[in-house]
Amino acid sequence: MDAAGTEFNFVPSRPTRPRLPLRVLSTFLIQSALVANSCAVDYNGQSDIMGRPSRYDWDDKRDICWKLYVEEKKSPKEIVAWFSNHFGVPESELPSHRLFRRQFSEKWKFPPRRERLSAEQEPVVVERIGQLWEQNLGIQAIRETLENEGWELGDNEYQRLRKKNGFRRRGDALGAYGVVEDEYLGAPGTGASKRSKVAKGGKRKADQIAPEQWLPVEDDAAPGTGNVEIDSDINMELTLVGDNAIPGSATSQLQPPAHLLTPEEQQRRAEHLAQVQAQSDLALANRKRRRRIRGYGHLPADDPSLAPRYGSETTLDECKAYLQLTNPLYLQVRSDYERICVEMGIERKKSVVENGIWQASKDRLVQENVHLATVMHPFQPDLDKKATAIDCLCADVTKRMRDSKKKLTIADSNNALGLNPTTSKEIRKTFYEILERDQYTTRLACGDVHWAELRQSWFDAVPLLQQVVDEGDAHKMKCLDILCRDATKRYNDDAVRRDPSRRQYQQSTYGPGPGSAKANGRKEKMETSGSTAKSAEKGSASKRKGKRAAPQPEQNLHIDPALAPYASPVPCYFRLSPESRLIGNHPRMWLGKLTGPTIQSLHTAAASKAGAATVSKVQGIIKNGEPGPNGEEGMGEDMYQIDDDGELQVYLEAAGEKSTFVVCLAGGYA
Repeated sequence: MDAAGTEFNFVPSRPTRPRLPLRVLSTFLIQSALVANSCAVDYNGQSDIMGRPSRYDWDDKRDICWKLYVEEKKSPKEIVAWFSNHFGVPESELPSHRLFRRQFSEKWKFPPRRERLSAEQEPVVVERIGQLWEQNLGIQAIRETLENEGWELGDNEYQRLRKKNGFRRRGDALGAYGVVEDEYLGAPGTGASKRSKVAKGGKRKADQIAPEQWLPVEDDAAPGTGNVEIDSDINMELTLVGDNAIPGSATSQLQPPAHLLTPEEQQRRAEHLAQVQAQSDLALANRKRRRRIRGYGHLPADDPSLAPRYGSETTLDECKAYLQLTNPLYLQVRSDYERICVEMGIERKKSVVENGIWQASKDRLVQENVHLATVMHPFQPDLDKKATAIDCLCADVTKRMRDSKKKLTIADSNNALGLNPTTSKEIRKTFYEILERDQYTTRLACGDVHWAELRQSWFDAVPLLQQVVDEGDAHKMKCLDILCRDATKRYNDDAVRRDPSRRQYQQSTYGPGPGSAKANGRKEKMETSGSTAKSAEKGSASKRKGKRAAPQPEQNLHIDPALAPYASPVPCYFRLSPESRLIGNHPRMWLGKLTGPTIQSLHTAAASKAGAATVSKVQGIIKNGEPGPNGEEGMGEDMYQIDDDGELQVYLEAAGEKSTFVVCLAGGYA
């Protein structure tokens, strides 16, 4: 019922009838059709087959639909939502938007909601779209600009003009993986953008997306906008999306490239990594570098028990632990302090620390936040550490606020370099192919000298980039670095799809605090999806079992009594010893399966994730109390070195159901 008291009901009232069996109902319908065909003759002698009554009652809806569709120019989907919200009716009980469209055009003969472009107007609109395309505006931004200029285009018409004239940011602007086909490189406006017939019917999957289907997340965002990550321990991830699925011939090309490294190059890279590892260890011993809380490239994380050199090097995860912050509370504290900085005009710590504004802002944060006020009470312990944690957290907030203003997007870089989206994609693809031929892994393993050679090869292949380098403009060089970083990121993503063993998983926890909010959220999502899949598999298995229980073959139960406890592998925990010397990134804690009470099986399980490294020492842990805050040996743990089968057997009996080993790895890549 609307405001005037008119009640709308799309479903006409009919008396309920009992349902008939399918066989009786079909016979009834056939007989009814025969009778209708024989009797449906009007007095003018014209035959008229009687149709079934309409499911929906449209009689009293014409006026309100005219107002919504013609006068207010709402789309059929918006009209369905309007009826649902205005009258409190679920959308499932209303006609679909297709039925609304059919009723408007075929039954009621409503004029079109938007007038189509005439033959004279279409070239003007296409030219304007091309101008905005050259300015690297996003697809939605182009449409909004056209609407502000008075061009009201429907969804289908706008998409038709884009596809017809090649204004597409994704899809088949380039050829298959690793190949740039000339027939697909038509300039916008020539209609040369083609669509693969094989790819039309396929599904879009992340692993089937070729490098030429790149669409940076920030391309469609307005310059200077976008979500800014607020945790320094969160890695940015770019999203790959595709307009089409890749044919089987294209996906089959996602194989390890045929370019193999020469033995000399392999030796050079190994020596370089060993030199980098030695320099890193020496710098840490001389306190010339800060500790590494996570693996960086091929370098492993440092001992978690190391203390920071200075209070300003306290990690954000340690700040969370000192202040007893969960991830939701941590995000709230950051949001509160960002608001305080805006109100007090704070941009940098060192610019306001002398006049007392910095301390005043922190005091205000503690006063306005109930949790921090409780934690910072004068009778609470470790107030010095907590004050340092608040100072580090606030300094990081101001740093993020400054970086968000200086952030460059792909669109900004293209505009500064005078590139349109198609040309920019071709330039990035050129560097992608250079990395592929070089078998690039990481910047750390590559080395500064070889990295400069790769970039110079890129400049030689693209004269436009060489002109930018010759000019020496700092801003343009930064924009060039943005394109280089994007191509490198996409090459690494494809390398992981070719060889999943190259993936380096981010640990959700690497300190005393709750860890990264983003990594924990991803872990919870994976666990939820995994549990859902298991429950679905369990349900399907129970259904199959309910239909017919297949006889299971009788298992051989004759097992040696001495090996009875190890008839099935025993899961064990393994920790990486701080004394380990590795090249590469290795998890600090992992799970393994002990297949037997022997040193050989123990070393095999301990080195399951070690690559070429070998086990030099294994110690067993007997817990007599609570471990330390980082899981390291504490007052409640005793460690026993294990060198032979007898010592292992004694340890397993003493450890009980939960066995934990500390493993020292050395002598190779992780």
